[in-house]
Amino acid sequence: MAELHGYSDPLEMIAGGSSARRVLTLSASMGGGHDATAAGLEEAVRKLWAGSEIRRLDTLDDLLGPGIGRLFRGIYVSNVETTPWLYEFFYSSLWRHQWFARASKAFTGAWCAVRLARHIDKFDPDLILSTYPLATSGLAWLRRHRGLAVPCGAWVSDFAPHPFWIYRDIDANFVMHEVSVPHGQAAAPGAVVEACSPPVIGAFVPGDRNAARAQVGLQRDAFVVLVTCGAYAFGDVEAIVRTLLEAAPDVQVVAACGRNTASRIRLENLGMPAERLLALGWTDSMADYVRAADLVLTNAGGASALEALACARPILMCRPIAAHGAANAQLMVVSGLADICANEERLRDYIRTGVADREAFEDLERKAGERGKVRDLPAALTRLAAPRSAPIRPGRPWPMRAADEFFTHVESEDVRQEIGAVLTLDAVGPDRTLNVHTLRRALAGPARGLPSLRRRLERSPRAGWTLQESLNIDEHIFETVVAPSATETEIAEVVDGFWSGPLPADRPAWQMLLVRGRANGTAVLAVKMHHALGDGVSALSLLDRLLTPAPEDRLRERTGAIPSSTQRTPAQALHAAGLLARGLWSLASRGGPPHAVLNRDGIAGQGRQFVAVPLPAAQLRRTARSLHAHPHELVLSIIADGLGRVLGPAGLLRTGGLPEGPRDESLRAGTARNGTPENTATLRVMVPVAMRAPRLDRVFGNWTGAAALDLPVEPMTPPQRVSLVQTELRRSARHGEAEAAQWVMQLAGRLPAAAHARFARLAYTRRFFNSIVTYMPGARGPRWCAGARVRAMYPVLPLTDGVPLTVGAVLAGDTIGVGVYFDPALGLDRTVVAASMADAFESAVQAAAAVPSGSSNGAPAPGSRKG
Repeated sequence: MAELHGYSDPLEMIAGGSSARRVLTLSASMGGGHDATAAGLEEAVRKLWAGSEIRRLDTLDDLLGPGIGRLFRGIYVSNVETTPWLYEFFYSSLWRHQWFARASKAFTGAWCAVRLARHIDKFDPDLILSTYPLATSGLAWLRRHRGLAVPCGAWVSDFAPHPFWIYRDIDANFVMHEVSVPHGQAAAPGAVVEACSPPVIGAFVPGDRNAARAQVGLQRDAFVVLVTCGAYAFGDVEAIVRTLLEAAPDVQVVAACGRNTASRIRLENLGMPAERLLALGWTDSMADYVRAADLVLTNAGGASALEALACARPILMCRPIAAHGAANAQLMVVSGLADICANEERLRDYIRTGVADREAFEDLERKAGERGKVRDLPAALTRLAAPRSAPIRPGRPWPMRAADEFFTHVESEDVRQEIGAVLTLDAVGPDRTLNVHTLRRALAGPARGLPSLRRRLERSPRAGWTLQESLNIDEHIFETVVAPSATETEIAEVVDGFWSGPLPADRPAWQMLLVRGRANGTAVLAVKMHHALGDGVSALSLLDRLLTPAPEDRLRERTGAIPSSTQRTPAQALHAAGLLARGLWSLASRGGPPHAVLNRDGIAGQGRQFVAVPLPAAQLRRTARSLHAHPHELVLSIIADGLGRVLGPAGLLRTGGLPEGPRDESLRAGTARNGTPENTATLRVMVPVAMRAPRLDRVFGNWTGAAALDLPVEPMTPPQRVSLVQTELRRSARHGEAEAAQWVMQLAGRLPAAAHARFARLAYTRRFFNSIVTYMPGARGPRWCAGARVRAMYPVLPLTDGVPLTVGAVLAGDTIGVGVYFDPALGLDRTVVAASMADAFESAVQAAAAVPSGSSNGAPAPGSRKG
């Protein structure tokens, strides 16, 4: 079992990396209850799916527009404290007039949906959890009008749900008790309403009362009443506290005033000693105070009541606030989970009775500890995240982002836009088998949990996505069994056949082919997907979610709120504008690429060839340090050298009879603009540049800009070539070409479909570059696929009109895999291609060995400059 590297069970190894989720939580800073419920859900997600990435949006501040959050919070506080009749009128109208409820939900849903859709596109969640009604209305609108099929659940943090809380168009509405279910069903007939244990953070659990009192410094023998009226401390808290203090001398009152500083100061000014009155502001020790209490007094019945129930403490509702507070109180009393006192006189009598006979609260405590027929929170989350059998029938496909739609415009029957990778796999252990069946079983779970792999491309009337509710893994993963004596060339020909065929249009746009059967047990896994699903970083990240990391290298959990504001300071905005202007000017003045024979003809047909070249990562890093370069700079230099060795002898670097481009240039590029010496043969390559941090957590969408680099391809020493590549990279970064290219792409995406398509077909062609070359950082730690260790990974970049050759490189484990993808019509010999890249690497190694210690190739050391 040594090959399992720390896994005691092979099945654990297969499933180890597959459980993480990308979870989007939607809350609101309206009081503290919605955020508290969101925190409880997020904690449950972390425990259930280790390594999950969680992002939280504040509905009021992030979705409704600038200043709306402050306005809504002001209206809410004013209604509750000053005009409760108006709040009650709105609440009751939701119940009395269905047209009013439907109109209100439709209006807020459309309002929220505009920005919510953008965040969903950017984050690409596997699961969406809402704790705020307006956010849920946005999800329901997107489900109904845009085909949103990511599993969506809403958690009602009030005990009594109302029509604004419950929606038929989401997968499930979770209420806090079985007695709340009929109310939820009445609020939105036909909606899925289920009872679920309260989503509170783990600190709110039953515990020893005396231990809790010692923890927070309360009197051991006192009758402790915790007064908690929410984050805003609504109601006449001072009158309630006075009544409690007057009821009996051995009552100790703990008043949690939340963010209501004025209320806390008024209580402190009563001048009572701490053994009688403790006034709290916002505290992180609330769970200890709840456990320490003999009685929890509240007037709203929201999150505070749910936390008391989770700690099995009796609840008293006193002078409930209007609308939802009164409804919560009524339902809790009817269900036997709380008592109610309508005024201070009844409160005084109630407390005196309780002090005299504390066993009177035992029934309330017992019922608080009973959950009834409710689903526990992990079970509810698991069920919500599971693929559903009944597909949703959306009105139209989910609109495609402009950057993704771009690749549907530039493809044709012969020039398909498919991206992916080829993985080489070591043999599995003697007690295991790797075949299409074990591969399907290993990948079925994680694949079904990734929405990207359930997206089917729709092309009419405009490109969009339909997200299938179920995934038939057998339709996407296949195998070819070769002879035990199959050669590398025969394996490569099978892979070429896989890449030469199109993706089926009647299912999600991805496929895998396992090539196995060799006597040594090694295998090859080819993976391809439509470029509209994602760029290279997204594709590698998606693939990484399907693979299994070593136990010590599992993806760490990434949590936190999505920044509510991306506003720049004036200085930052000015710098960005200047960079954009320089980038636009650089792109406009750059001119066309060299007119090489390589780009003379279009793509001849659907046939493709692929060559994989492994480079040892550790040796490449050492070589880069010796040449005072970053690894990606050396990789680009090696690719440039390899292309020169391949294309030069084949006659593909000569000036050919291309149609006139934006500017008629030969292969000779001058020094006046880019620093490349006169009479240096170059190829103009488009290098995709990630416009976000390259992390293995983005699994959908194209998020790259592009830089145009003139790679020197004629014979020269490796230090000279590295220096020229560094000069080109610095020039492109200084001029902001990647930022400008992304801005142009976004601007073009606002055009009508026909105009956007024409722009795409003009821009993504030999008119502007000779080839596409990229280097991507991958996972450095080891990865396994169905029990087989991934030895190396080679990226596959698509061809485009007049660009019949692309090269990609990616770091995976201890190997940098270089993948060369080309049209067979070029007449290149695959063995020559592989040997040329290997010779280019060996030349760099030898040159580095000859560099005296402390010398420089003219560029500063990697640690002394930006890379």
